[in-house]
Amino acid sequence: MTVVPANEPPVGGDAVAGRIQVLARLLRGHGVDVSLSELLDAHHAVAAIDLGSRSLLRTVLRATLVKHAAQLDVFDACFDRAFPHRASVSSAANPSSEGDAAARLATGDELAVLAADLVDQHGGMDGELRGEKHHIQRVYRGADLAKMMSDARKADPSVTPDQLRRQIDELKKLIAADIRSQLGPPDVDAVDGELQDLDFLNASRAELDQLRSTVRPLARRLATRLARRRRLRRDGRVNMRRTLRRSLSNGGVPLHVASERPKAHRPELFVLCDISGSMADVSLFTLTLVSALSSELARTRSFVFVDAIDEITALLARTEHGIEPGQILRNTDVIGETGHSDYGTVLRQFWDEVGERELRPTSTVVITGDARNNHHPTQAAVLADIARRCRRIYWFNPEPIADWGTEDSEMRAYGDHCSDVFEVRNLRQLVDCVEQIL
Repeated sequence: MTVVPANEPPVGGDAVAGRIQVLARLLRGHGVDVSLSELLDAHHAVAAIDLGSRSLLRTVLRATLVKHAAQLDVFDACFDRAFPHRASVSSAANPSSEGDAAARLATGDELAVLAADLVDQHGGMDGELRGEKHHIQRVYRGADLAKMMSDARKADPSVTPDQLRRQIDELKKLIAADIRSQLGPPDVDAVDGELQDLDFLNASRAELDQLRSTVRPLARRLATRLARRRRLRRDGRVNMRRTLRRSLSNGGVPLHVASERPKAHRPELFVLCDISGSMADVSLFTLTLVSALSSELARTRSFVFVDAIDEITALLARTEHGIEPGQILRNTDVIGETGHSDYGTVLRQFWDEVGERELRPTSTVVITGDARNNHHPTQAAVLADIARRCRRIYWFNPEPIADWGTEDSEMRAYGDHCSDVFEVRNLRQLVDCVEQIL
């Protein structure tokens, strides 16, 4: 086996320019805005460094092409695709023994070689290629990293647990990078079709975790599309007065038509999400998607509720929108008297504390929930008050339309006061709905 050490150049000098173009294309496809000036800066910066260091190349390109900390994970994944760290792998004819693996982990030497060995032995890369996470989990299960740490401690008792944990973290990064390099550049315009159509309410915990990792790249891509459309909508109706004034210099012939410049509408969004039971994960997808689009919105305020409502706008900002459902429950006051969903009480509280003072004709309200009210009073009249005060109300319901209005579902009563009600049972429907209302 031959593996490129971490300090060797990934490609020749002339080929680096082409690889940078590939990297830029991947970043743009994943919603990272890379301008021409930034691309030129990257080329100039790379020309000034020693291409013998892959880590230095990564640092320089990250510094010139990435503007926000939230984009670093996307950059790392795209960099490993554009600049694979493994030059060639003949075969796993002589895989590392358990003793070799423990020694390498204990010393921290040749971790890239160890990562490549583990991928060859356990990654399943010689069979049907699937998603990156699938192959990474195969390596983790097959390699048994916990046992490797134990063997490394036995091989070298002087190694501290903290050192081993750092080396395990580095090994995981190298395993992921090796798998990404073998999978090749992804189709940046597509997300796994089965994953997009997976029913939120019937998904397993592992499938929900996969969905969560998919939402943010999709959101960044959607934000890029919305921004591009907004820039392209430059011209509106013909301005006759300006057109006639311009035509005077041409003998009255309107050679240059003047158009109005329409004022782009940037919605002010209020998002209310039910986080009781199975609704917690669905609501989190909505919050993640909307928060990633904040640059295209005039203002966004996010609220969560069970039978009481609490605002989490600041909490989402502090955690860079990477919060888990359990963290939301621990850091908010959303449990009222019963601890069961009570949409009527929540709507009344929102109206009294926020809506009556803050809602304006430019405001849009989005509610995510199944509208199952546990037979409490609906207080639909309060929703009617909210509808009169704001521009639009949209309701995202993850249940099938056939279940709306059955048992304790009050979707029919609430739907009468909404501008539109959407069945949002999967990620594809959620993205389509958000794109439509914005």
